[in-house]
Amino acid sequence: MTRRKRPQAARQPDMTPMIDVTFLLLVFFIVTLNIRQLEGRLDAALPKDRGTGKSSEQIDKTDILVFVSEPGQLIQEGKDSAPWAYEGRRLRYEIGTHRFDSLDAMQPYLASLDLEAPLSLDLRKGTTNGDAIALLDRSIALGFQDISFAGTFENH
Repeated sequence: MTRRKRPQAARQPDMTPMIDVTFLLLVFFIVTLNIRQLEGRLDAALPKDRGTGKSSEQIDKTDILVFVSEPGQLIQEGKDSAPWAYEGRRLRYEIGTHRFDSLDAMQPYLASLDLEAPLSLDLRKGTTNGDAIALLDRSIALGFQDISFAGTFENH
């Protein structure tokens, strides 16, 4: 008599040990993770002159607004001109109620200010990186230490 071969069911591996090991690893990493070390190390760019602090003294900040009064003409980059050079371009600088037509005219007034006070540079629409760098260099040369840039959104 010949034996008939029965079709064998496909053997599937037992997944229980693999699931147990996965959960053990998950529990191990959750238990050993120390979250409190990361709490104090998050840097934030918060304004220094506002908020709750230990001192109640008000810090006076000087804001310099830079506007383009005459846009001028863009000169093509060549051997004799720097990139993004303008011909006939004029800027206007405002510090509170004081207005200046050039950095040279503004320098004596800046020199009379408190060098320890924060200085905020607010460059308006149409100004270039070169304008920001020239003003920043002049401010650092005068001795200002705490200099920041203000972000302004304008539609005109």
